[in-house]
Amino acid sequence: MPRLFWKLFLALWLSIMAFAVVVASINQAIIIRNAVEEPVAFEANLERFKSRLARDLERGGEPLLKRRLANLPRGIFNHVFVLDKQGRELLGRDRMLKKLKAGRVKITSTQLSDANGQVYTLLTSGRRPPRSLLAPGPLGVGMRLGVAAVISAFISLLLARYLAAPLGHLGRASRKLATGDLSVRVGGPLDRRNDEFGQLARDLDEMAGQLEMMQQANQRLLRDVSHELRSPLARLRVALEIARNKDQKLLAAELDRIELESERLEVLVDEVLGLLRESSGPKELKLQRFDLAELLQDLVDTVNYEASDKLRVIGQDIRPPLLLDADRELLWRTFENLLRNAVIHSGDSSGIRIFARQISDDEIEVGVQDSGKGIPAAHVERIFEPFYRVDESRSRSSGGHGLGLAIAASAIRRHGGRITAANREEGGLEVRVVLPIKPSGA
Repeated sequence: MPRLFWKLFLALWLSIMAFAVVVASINQAIIIRNAVEEPVAFEANLERFKSRLARDLERGGEPLLKRRLANLPRGIFNHVFVLDKQGRELLGRDRMLKKLKAGRVKITSTQLSDANGQVYTLLTSGRRPPRSLLAPGPLGVGMRLGVAAVISAFISLLLARYLAAPLGHLGRASRKLATGDLSVRVGGPLDRRNDEFGQLARDLDEMAGQLEMMQQANQRLLRDVSHELRSPLARLRVALEIARNKDQKLLAAELDRIELESERLEVLVDEVLGLLRESSGPKELKLQRFDLAELLQDLVDTVNYEASDKLRVIGQDIRPPLLLDADRELLWRTFENLLRNAVIHSGDSSGIRIFARQISDDEIEVGVQDSGKGIPAAHVERIFEPFYRVDESRSRSSGGHGLGLAIAASAIRRHGGRITAANREEGGLEVRVVLPIKPSGA
């Protein structure tokens, strides 16, 4: 067993035994003092009351004897019995007398007579000797301490095991995590406990789960980045090879293709760098007071100007003023990503809608709705992960690398806000952003 178990066991056991020794010493002192004085006083009182009962019987007969017998002190009452000529105890204590005779108590019998010569039997018993466990002296003390040692050892064993066993489970799990095994979980009965150990086990399992998800996300990020970089580079090499083998007059098309792939590669690198800037650690926001409604209106005008005719009109429901303290440039890039993402994935038959309003004294809500194919429910929660796309609704052919929403989500979180996505009943996707008017975590 681990050393902690034995440390807990010995600490508990020795503390209980120390308490037991102190109690036994006090008990022994009391027993010895009473054992010296009480037997002498008991025998003297018993003889005095025997003489008094005999005089009462001679003077007043059985009625006076009964009254005197019923009024005996508590320490004497259960040791004095009087039987009539039929053998019945005068106060009806026949069962008690029978039980006393069955014990290891010496009983003395004395004959008493009243004034008419009626004979009664007076029975007196000595004190019952104490059991060995309760007896004074070294033997009794030793037996009591032995019993205390066994009971305290059992209790200490249970308590030490109750405290040390969960720590052992947690220690083994943490050592596996330290070696890189992120799939380990404490689990078992420990995470179902309602005490601090159970809470610690659940926290450790949650931490391991988060680490495993982060590791998988990092691996997927590296895989996707390498794939995204490899594709345009491969196309560039092909285009260059074709250009070398063509007549100089026919190079224009291949050079255009090289330029296009170079631009795509540059966009990808810019998006990756933007994501790294947003997620590389806490940075100070350049806070300023401005009207979010004005920013959104300017953004809508810009996107309307650049969008195709079929998507030229973007529906608006912006309720100014929407004053807040935030990083204006960062929010511009955030909502630009959301709006351009909606433009790319909307259907040709209908456009996009953006709304913004103040929902409380402390928060402003902004929503961007598109009319695309939407996203399967199982994937909605993951669209804010880097490079995450759903093929049937967010394919490479539609443009983008799956980084715009991840950058937007990082910026919103830096402001202390929330971002969520949900499919609309009418079709398409709706992204909602809730921003604090004064970000507490800035």
